[in-house]
Amino acid sequence: MKITIDVDKCIGSGSCEMIAPGIFEVGNDGLVQLLNDSPSAEQHSAVRTAAASCPTQVISVDD
Repeated sequence: MKITIDVDKCIGSGSCEMIAPGIFEVGNDGLVQLLNDSPSAEQHSAVRTAAASCPTQVISVDD
């Protein structure tokens, strides 16, 4: 799984962090940060859900 983030479009809603904690975090600057670019197989579903839930679609996931 490859996770890509377009930070320039992030609005800091935090939905990704709520859905996939430990993978995504909204930093002190109010923008998403990728904490783990190699999630376990058990986390893949949460990563995909977080990407789909992002209101500005800044998270891309490729398998």
